[in-house]
Amino acid sequence: MNLKVDQKIDEIKTDFAQQLEMARDQGKKVVGCLCSYFPSEIALAAGAITVGLCGTTEGPIEAAEKVLPVDQCPMVKATYGRAINNTCPIFPLTDCIVGETTCDGRKKMYELLGREKPMHIMDLPQKPDEPEAQVHWLAEVKKLKAFLENQLGVVITDTALKEAIRQGNRIRELLKQIHECRKHQPPPIMGLDLVSLSTKMGYNVSRLTYIDQLELVLAELRQRIQNNYYACEPGRPRILWTGLGNSLGCDKVLRMVEECGGVVVCQEGCGGVTRLNDPIDTQKDPLEAIAERYLRVTCSCMTPNNTRLNDIDLLIDEYNIDGVIDLTWQFCHGFNIESYRVKEIVNKKHGLPFLHIVTDYSQSDIGQIRVRVEGFIEQIMAGKDNVYNRSAKSLQNI
Repeated sequence: MNLKVDQKIDEIKTDFAQQLEMARDQGKKVVGCLCSYFPSEIALAAGAITVGLCGTTEGPIEAAEKVLPVDQCPMVKATYGRAINNTCPIFPLTDCIVGETTCDGRKKMYELLGREKPMHIMDLPQKPDEPEAQVHWLAEVKKLKAFLENQLGVVITDTALKEAIRQGNRIRELLKQIHECRKHQPPPIMGLDLVSLSTKMGYNVSRLTYIDQLELVLAELRQRIQNNYYACEPGRPRILWTGLGNSLGCDKVLRMVEECGGVVVCQEGCGGVTRLNDPIDTQKDPLEAIAERYLRVTCSCMTPNNTRLNDIDLLIDEYNIDGVIDLTWQFCHGFNIESYRVKEIVNKKHGLPFLHIVTDYSQSDIGQIRVRVEGFIEQIMAGKDNVYNRSAKSLQNI
């Protein structure tokens, strides 16, 4: 099976839009989503197709800046720009959109986005460890159910919720197993290839087809490991990617890391392995179980966000990491400030090189970032050489 994606993100979205149009002709409804906190099982139980609407390319930003401040997160600007400049083939096909109050930029942008489509905003509690947070979030999940029932003209039953939960759990299980194949050294797939493949497969009108595709990818990766067929040579530095996620279209830093000799074997955060932990409890009331699971998502909008730091600590050991890269989009103050705590764990506890990159979707800083990434990779290799030399001397003295 070929695990490389040759299409650009705009081509993938155009193909997906054609699938959506055919599905809508058959009576299907489409719900746009914008964050990992979106409890997709509720929309799926309504019989709807869910689609991600976050902007991942530079093109729409110019249109957005006619309304939004220039000094705003590129993801916020790209998302709004795609909605208003008629370049997104997917946005017009949505029946409604669901957002969450993660950061101030997104919240205020949603007020404007709501002028384009019917929109529901879930009020996300910012202190998830407080007992009141679960009560509040459950109420928000119930409000979402009522909104979708009203907007889509359906009744969401417990039976449909339980089936959506079963499918969602299966998807998370398969994705996690795919990510865990990268624990092998060398890994059976490059980080850029997995991000591109995940992006493409995620644009799918059928959850069952998506599950079939994930099973094929997992089988291929396991076959590669069994046959000792790997994506790169053994000596490449193994990189943990944290902070904001990557997807096809905003992958310039990830691409550069692997061009400079590293390999990203683990991704934490948006689109990463930690978003796949904690299946929804099938023994509880469906809405309560959904609310409980989605409140465990880690994001810098939460305070304190200790779960993310604990996850990074564990992943460094589990994936045999040589260095950590923390990505922050410009003007994302939450992740930018939290990067200091991430660095403390990486440097002080694990003694590993750490690189924090703040950037946007443009290509204007490519040269500067390349210099920093090359230095980061060289630092890792120098550390490996020192360990090798110390081990050799120890053997000579025996």
